[in-house]
Amino acid sequence: MINSMKEILVDALKSTGYRMEDMTQLQSIFFREKIINSYFEGSKHRYLWEHFKNIDEIFSVRDSKAWAWLDDFLEGKETIIFFEKSDDPNIYIFPEEQSIVRFLEESYIDDFYLTNEKLEFLICFNDHDYLIATGTAETWLKKKALELSKTGWRDMDGKSYLHLELS
Repeated sequence: MINSMKEILVDALKSTGYRMEDMTQLQSIFFREKIINSYFEGSKHRYLWEHFKNIDEIFSVRDSKAWAWLDDFLEGKETIIFFEKSDDPNIYIFPEEQSIVRFLEESYIDDFYLTNEKLEFLICFNDHDYLIATGTAETWLKKKALELSKTGWRDMDGKSYLHLELS
């Protein structure tokens, strides 16, 4: 499966004309460990998103198109993208001035994670259509859900977020 993920990424890069850097194998190992230590309860699980450390510090919405909101948060800044280790152990650097949404539109990726070099946030979109956010992305996603709820939007479970209290 590792080769197929790489092929998906390469195809999406060709379609968009974008570029992406691969961390070296050693850099990927150490950076993944840093991510796991910061946000998860270990790395022995198949799906990282099932094992967030601080469950009270994450926020999620279920919407199959929620990944299309990501440019609002990322604002064209350099972003680290990675996947479940069993799908692809490499970690990639998505440079500034590129739309992660446009890139994702050209790919067929079920589960992916986004962060930055400083690990200030972690965003996950999974194959159950949940957009999960923690760190600085948590407040952004809460505001987005509240804003959309004011227009009548509800997530895939029929849930409105009008009751949210933002801090």
